[in-house]
Amino acid sequence: MRAGLALSVAAMLIGGCGEAATTAKPSAAATAPISQPQPFNSQPHPFNLFTHCGILTTYFAGRTFYLAELYPARVPVMDPGRPEVPGIMTLLSPHVATFVDHAGNRVLFVDQLPGALNTPYPFAVRVMSGGNQIGDEQFAGRRWHTAETLPGVAGPPFGNGQDRSTSVGGTFTIIDAENGVFRSYAGAVLHFSALPPAGCD
Repeated sequence: MRAGLALSVAAMLIGGCGEAATTAKPSAAATAPISQPQPFNSQPHPFNLFTHCGILTTYFAGRTFYLAELYPARVPVMDPGRPEVPGIMTLLSPHVATFVDHAGNRVLFVDQLPGALNTPYPFAVRVMSGGNQIGDEQFAGRRWHTAETLPGVAGPPFGNGQDRSTSVGGTFTIIDAENGVFRSYAGAVLHFSALPPAGCD
């Protein structure tokens, strides 16, 4: 008798649990919608592009964008008399933005460092006037510096100002985000390091 009673109680408990499981409402966590990535805002925004030191990077949409053009010298000078150029910035995709000034000049930006690794790009370094110091170079969204020199190559003598230089052609290879190598056509090698972003005078 006791064994039969125990079996009946157990059956009732199991039945009650099963019913409770099927009638319980889902938790709030279970019914919360799965968060989806927010679509990028492709609306144009008024924007002032800082150009005083040359265009390498800009800050937009909460992150840093890099000049997509590997050779900054190819980007048209918009207004050399102004440190900032007003215009419109627009996200073309989640990772690409474009700036257009009021004259219609267009500059493309990407949110990752441009340039392929271990690819030799045509390049020229400048040996500064009055010695053999190599000038800092802008390339692939970064400003590059070396303390090394090219054997037997000197810059022009000081003249009217100190902005003259001797150009030496070769190739530049990006090794990683912070290191690059220049090889002159004569076979000389210079090791460059990327400088951290900084302001200028």
